[in-house]
Amino acid sequence: MTAGSALWQTIFVSFALILIAFEIVRGWRLGLVRQLVRLLALAAAYGAGFFGGRLLLPLLRPFLRLPDFLISIAAGAILALIVYVAISTLGAILFKRTGEQSARVVRLVYGICGAVLGIFFGLFSVWLVVVAIRSTGAIASAEMRAPDPVEARSPGPPAARPRTLPNEPASMIQSLAKLKNSIELGPFGETVKAVDVVPAETYQILGKVGTLASNPRSAERFLSFPGARELTENPRIIALRDDPEIFELIQQQRYLELLQNPKLIEAMNDPALAAQVKRFEFQKALDYALGKR
Repeated sequence: MTAGSALWQTIFVSFALILIAFEIVRGWRLGLVRQLVRLLALAAAYGAGFFGGRLLLPLLRPFLRLPDFLISIAAGAILALIVYVAISTLGAILFKRTGEQSARVVRLVYGICGAVLGIFFGLFSVWLVVVAIRSTGAIASAEMRAPDPVEARSPGPPAARPRTLPNEPASMIQSLAKLKNSIELGPFGETVKAVDVVPAETYQILGKVGTLASNPRSAERFLSFPGARELTENPRIIALRDDPEIFELIQQQRYLELLQNPKLIEAMNDPALAAQVKRFEFQKALDYALGKR
């Protein structure tokens, strides 16, 4: 059900072409200078989001019950959005559109140059969509391939095992996995993989994380890895592991409430635990958990 589809790939390519065409028309209308301002706003927003997230952390911490690193990510995104909107708005106030230019030659140069920059913005937007689809699709595909935990643990012949209702994956997970496999299908998929600047190992790691999260046996092997064993012996980790409320939230997959749990926040904000996590060989632990020595 999640195999790549040529139809889905055609739909995605059509969407990408429409998005690029929209940006070309938009670039023609905005003109050269406003497009350059948009480019400047994009670069400034990236810098603000990357470096300025922690600046807003003290301001947002009282309002967001989340670990500090998640608040920093959210703060960086908010700051980047503010910077982008501010610079783009300033450019729209100070500089004219293509149609507002008085000379025909200037209008032509403005329009053509703006349209060329529109191609860049269109390709950039398509790339962001591709990265989002391939990232979430890698996790979804791994969850779809994971064996049923009941069957993996139930002893005896199939007839003697307790009958359980099939646990059908959510339609969203199926769609993400199918869409990811569709855009990676055939020559077009090879082109996507070749031009994507995100390393292929990143998607492989995400897929392994999806398998780990959906396979209890793999999770047990992950926790038995030497470095993971040291982490599980950390007093804060032991307190979380023995907390019935934490266990219930994980069992019921209430992850947002789990991230807002004060005990979890206190543990994730602990500098000593953070340093221990940084030393942890995550990639080797994943390979060990999935049986790859």
